[in-house]
Amino acid sequence: MGIVCKCLVDFQPCVHRLMKTPPLSFVVIVVSSILASAADRPNIVFLLADDMGYGDLACYGHPVIQSPHLDQLAKDGMRLTDCYSASPNCSPSRTAILTGRSPYRVGMYDFARFKALHIPKSELTVAEVIRDAGYQTMFAGKWHCSGDFQNHPNPGDHGFEHWLAHPKNFGHNPGGFYRNGRALPKLHGWMSEIVVDEAIDYISKRDPSKPFMTMLWFSEPHTPVVAADEFKRPYQNEKTKEAAKSIRYGGSQVIRKPKEENRATYYGCVSMLDHHIGWLMAHLKKENLENNTLVIFTSDNGPEHRPATSFGTPGILRGAKGHMHEGGYRVPGIIKWPGRIKAGTVSDEPVNGTDFLPTLAAVVGAKPNYPNKIDGADVSCALVDGKSVKRPTPMMWWLYHARGAKEVSMRLGDYKMLANMLPQKEITVRDAAPPADVKLMDFIKDSDLGNFTLYNLSKDPAETTELSAREPEKFSSMRGRMIELHSEIRAEGPYYELRSSRKKKKK
Repeated sequence: MGIVCKCLVDFQPCVHRLMKTPPLSFVVIVVSSILASAADRPNIVFLLADDMGYGDLACYGHPVIQSPHLDQLAKDGMRLTDCYSASPNCSPSRTAILTGRSPYRVGMYDFARFKALHIPKSELTVAEVIRDAGYQTMFAGKWHCSGDFQNHPNPGDHGFEHWLAHPKNFGHNPGGFYRNGRALPKLHGWMSEIVVDEAIDYISKRDPSKPFMTMLWFSEPHTPVVAADEFKRPYQNEKTKEAAKSIRYGGSQVIRKPKEENRATYYGCVSMLDHHIGWLMAHLKKENLENNTLVIFTSDNGPEHRPATSFGTPGILRGAKGHMHEGGYRVPGIIKWPGRIKAGTVSDEPVNGTDFLPTLAAVVGAKPNYPNKIDGADVSCALVDGKSVKRPTPMMWWLYHARGAKEVSMRLGDYKMLANMLPQKEITVRDAAPPADVKLMDFIKDSDLGNFTLYNLSKDPAETTELSAREPEKFSSMRGRMIELHSEIRAEGPYYELRSSRKKKKK
């Protein structure tokens, strides 16, 4: 069960206690007050970028990219310094947002390139919790919690009453979209433009007597990295190249093959996403919803680094997408909640993708009966009152084919431990793989942990100084907890018959 902060109004227990109160007038007065509070519950807008690095916004220190609308969101709300996706990889990260659980418990071992991978209908999702609390629920954008909508659950099956979704990545003028289960012809527009237009139309036509939650999962700045000329143009100059010389890309373990002519396109892609988010913020203001809407912005993992269009940055952090170091999954995190979160604040409380379900449940006053163990925590106390969060489970990341020579990591307090899955074909900075005679699923389910390393993130966020020899007691306790949690999670995850889709190189 996720730990619940007590700093938000708990509507249901209050009503239960009132049933024991004799004076009718008192009951009427207080129940009316509670119902008024329930009516004032915030609308929720959840914005998810794709492959956006920790340092890809101006408010996170990028020296070139212009992101005025997201910067303003941070000024009006809170910027998180230690915001994490639950995986350095797409589909597992999205699974954690929806379920509040480690994606490996659910069986999302990789991005949805294997037909077996999906979120079972038996999993309770944040959309179901929010819907059952009396909210209208809507989804638009990149789903990628399965490879298709014919053989596996779609957003509607997981609690979204209205949805426009693409099962995978999509680009400019995309085909392959579905709306509420119906396949659509080719759509016209830029990626974030299509998603925001759908949200604006939905909000305009919603039932105004009920609050709503919209989840908008963008494709930017994932490949294909494209942008309209008006957004590329500000970066097509020598000044941009000169300013970009100070940008870091995750260190020597990050293999990069970018082409300089694509830099302006990547920067323009981020600015275009920011621009369309600005459309949505303006519409909320126009509809007089700005002051009663909780807005969350984050990313599904760190920046991609292998394609020729990869100019995303993890800032000072080590690693990038697919890596177990911080650059793989420490991401931008901005939360605006007028009247509850003080404007212009910065929090260093760790917030993980698994935390959004229990936190939003608390925000809307829901008390879900979780059918499975929740790894996330309600972090509303940290957001609203600045209090520390007591986690039921340490934050753990796991990706069997991770790059950077580590496949599993865990954060507990200020400390972080990394490890290899063993045995392994060869430990390199490239994608990890099992020995030739070991099935992929057996590698996932049966591998042991070894080659542990330890870092103190509060003193060393770039993970430059390994501490196992200097702090043997901390190393021993972290190692024991990591082995225990790893064993627990892998035991719960389902066994699928997975076959690698990678083609063997011809000799």
